[in-house]
Amino acid sequence: MSHVKNIIFTVMYIITMLVSLVGNILLLYIMWKKPDVRSLTSFMFVNMAVADLLVTLVVIPYTVSDFYTHGVWPMTGLIGQITCKAVLYIAFFTITASILCLTFMAVDRFYAVVYPFRRLLWFRKPKVLTPIVWLLSMALMSVVPLFVVLESDPENSNHRCVAKFTIFGDESRAIRGVFIHFFVINYLLPVSIISVLYTITARKLWFHEAPGDNLNQNRQRQQQTKRKVVRMLIIVFTAFALCWLPGQVFQLYLVVTEWARDSKIVQTACYWFGHNNSAINPWLYIGLNRKMNNAFSRMTGNKLQLARVKLKTDKEEMTRVTNESQKTRL
Repeated sequence: MSHVKNIIFTVMYIITMLVSLVGNILLLYIMWKKPDVRSLTSFMFVNMAVADLLVTLVVIPYTVSDFYTHGVWPMTGLIGQITCKAVLYIAFFTITASILCLTFMAVDRFYAVVYPFRRLLWFRKPKVLTPIVWLLSMALMSVVPLFVVLESDPENSNHRCVAKFTIFGDESRAIRGVFIHFFVINYLLPVSIISVLYTITARKLWFHEAPGDNLNQNRQRQQQTKRKVVRMLIIVFTAFALCWLPGQVFQLYLVVTEWARDSKIVQTACYWFGHNNSAINPWLYIGLNRKMNNAFSRMTGNKLQLARVKLKTDKEEMTRVTNESQKTRL
């Protein structure tokens, strides 16, 4: 890409990084300080926040540095091999972790609404689901470290982190197999499952009314709460699906063209849309979840109040010092 395009994408990524850092750290801080906001859904968002922070602190800096280094890896030897594989591995399994969290939340809402008396108690335990999310994500994307290698450039002493699909045999078949695997695991299968579950759940909540519901105010309040939670999760899921749609379409393009190397700007733009999801997720949850929003409002309100009190105290102190100075001169 040209120098101007590099600068434009760098600025765009810096904005994404800042918004993501503030949002995800704030979400984790609220969860840590406010026990009343904790639930299975909130713990799944914590896992997503951790995945988003990994993207923000590892994947995005690598992407931006690649604009200027053109793939040259700063480290060599064993450390170079490990870091090369780790960065791209993180780039893929964090997507898997996020979509798995969204899938588990959809399953939980489905059972809560459609089969409220058949809910699996072990499934609702964050201590059980959290390791499942991360171990399963890493296992499903374990193919990445196999084809990512640190390769020395024969024309100079530089080392580059590249994808070598020949390790799986025929290169064209390997490229198709790998990227179809990514598309199915990270997008097609989970998006299909989540869409079906939310369609059934929404139909039950909005279009099916049990006899006597209009006479039971407590039941109506419960239904209203469930509707708000499902509405929020559908919005979060839709944001994920839309943000990563360009990147997934681009991967299918790579399948058709067998790893085309003349589409750097398209690749960067597609993945930038996907990485933006890391910045959008926490703010959607904080803004749409009533408990999180109230906790955020209380925290920011208290900070503003303390700032006003401090400012007022400083002004009074300055006024007192000024008056004393004037009296001393007199």
